[in-house]
Amino acid sequence: MEANLKKIEADLFYRKPLRPDEAKPAFGLSAPDPDRPDHEAFRKTVNDARGEHHELSAAGFKLLTHDSAVTDFYDEADVLARYYPEMQKLVAAEIGAHAVHIQSHIVRNEAEAVSGKRLGAHRLVHNDFTPQFQETILPLLETAERVPKRIAVYNLWRRFDADGLDAPLALCDSRTVSKDELIPTDLHNYGGGEGFQIEIYQSSFADQHQWYFYSTMQRNEVLMFKTYDSAEAPFLPTLHSAFDDPRVSGQTVTPRESIEARAICFFF
Repeated sequence: MEANLKKIEADLFYRKPLRPDEAKPAFGLSAPDPDRPDHEAFRKTVNDARGEHHELSAAGFKLLTHDSAVTDFYDEADVLARYYPEMQKLVAAEIGAHAVHIQSHIVRNEAEAVSGKRLGAHRLVHNDFTPQFQETILPLLETAERVPKRIAVYNLWRRFDADGLDAPLALCDSRTVSKDELIPTDLHNYGGGEGFQIEIYQSSFADQHQWYFYSTMQRNEVLMFKTYDSAEAPFLPTLHSAFDDPRVSGQTVTPRESIEARAICFFF
């Protein structure tokens, strides 16, 4: 593998533009079609951001260093008891939020996804939320002592497999995204089981999208990226997607294991 290459060419799966008579897309009400008839692969340059400087206030993402006391991210009780407070402290220190709520997390495992035991890497270009998110968290706002002036949501993504090569995460510089390509989509049963409904963004292809990833991410690294901000009008998200690095195709690599937590941040 040519590990020193800073640019790679990889396929990213975009949603096809909606037809004039096409209904709003939805996920979660039926089993997805594995052939992805509504999506199309585009070959894009994905830049290795190692050694570059990216900020949440500009590109919408930033790589942080953080050593977690959690030794087993499959231990639900330990993640809730120790990882959530760790992430609260990390986010508050990074962005100066007055209150940080870690609302949920997902542990992904590419090997266990084959049998349906866990979710695997998500290989579709998307963003976790749309501006409708503020309606989704009305119950949380009703219990708050003060009404926040600004609400922002961040995804905190960490991988913990052995070599950090399988199914890396690509992020699109939010400054290269426009409203023209964003496609609001209903996601049902969010979180699995009796989960709730949220609205996400899919994206159609846009040539100006600039994509980045961090090669061979380690267990003590957290990729923090913005998925909602009430202070932005319009809100232009940090689109993201897992992808397959063609440089490791055919090699024996450890299946990707990752944990992502969502931080809802209040500014008063």
